Amino acid sequence: MALDLDPGTAGLGNPRLIKAIAEEIDRGAIPFDKFMSLALYHPEHGYYRKAGRIGPQGDFVTSSSVHPLFGWTIAGWCHWVWEQLGSPAEFTIVEPGAGDGRLAAAILDWAAGRDDRFAESLQYVAIEPNAPGVEERVTWVGALVPPVEYGAVISNEFFDALPVKLYEASEQGPVEIGVRWDGKQFVEANLAVGSIDGAPASGRFEVNPGLWATMQSLAGLVGRGAVLTFDYGYPREELWASWRHQGTLLAFYKHTAHENPYIHVGEQDLTAHVDFTTLEAALDGSGFKTFGPAAQSEFLYAVGLPALVDAARSDLQEYFGRRRVLETLTDGAGLGRVRVLAGTRGFEGVPPGFQS
Repeated sequence: MALDLDPGTAGLGNPRLIKAIAEEIDRGAIPFDKFMSLALYHPEHGYYRKAGRIGPQGDFVTSSSVHPLFGWTIAGWCHWVWEQLGSPAEFTIVEPGAGDGRLAAAILDWAAGRDDRFAESLQYVAIEPNAPGVEERVTWVGALVPPVEYGAVISNEFFDALPVKLYEASEQGPVEIGVRWDGKQFVEANLAVGSIDGAPASGRFEVNPGLWATMQSLAGLVGRGAVLTFDYGYPREELWASWRHQGTLLAFYKHTAHENPYIHVGEQDLTAHVDFTTLEAALDGSGFKTFGPAAQSEFLYAVGLPALVDAARSDLQEYFGRRRVLETLTDGAGLGRVRVLAGTRGFEGVPPGFQS
């Protein structure tokens, strides 16, 4: 005989996480940023609590997961900052959202293979409260650390995973979108009408309520040095452009992007493009001089990554491998669309990648 094989909430994602979120909602509705926070960062069952999220076996790739070339590039950039500061005896790199530590490993390997004095000065602090890596040369922490005198804060696709509030424009003003549980699935519910300066007159859009404070907190970790941020996003006028009717919220599940955050709950990444106007303002308010944002493709070409590819011509297998990596990192339809923003404090000069 045929059995009833309906998987119930398991068909929507992690059933333990779905139950926890439904209990949090408790027959009412919660703002979307609360739902997103629970889906990604629930202390037991959130998406970012599991390992193996990044890479071919996971749900998405980042620049640092493609090849160490990206990390070597960032290492060279940090080496330049170190030199501008007078080559101090102690220089700390802080990476929020460090994941499994691939970027850290590439940077530390470059330092060890290139400049002993830089390598000896280097301390690497990885802020990763979810599923930390095992790189032994790194100090793994779960929260912000005390500020250092000299250093750099490096983030790669960190801000676009912060929970966002979701709004729908209406004649009365922006209506905040909430989430409720109808007994079988998560559905949306309208919450209060708000007032947001410059908000779009139509369509959906997101607001990241933690963006400013998070960037200011990170900027406060170094007295003299730099901040270098890679993320998907736009200045606000582009982010809230009149033609962008559906906002930028996306889910990534097994390398497929879609627009439904209410399926594969706890098993897919949720992300929204970053407001670089806010990031710039936060850096400026922290006493940093800002540069960019520039497209990652422009930045990598400007700092000389093609030369690193050409340097391997004597080994054709390595050369063609590096060339494919360069194409991937600068693809205008993929990782090349990532924007790069820098801030410097305590020294003069335009950092590499931002001269034009």
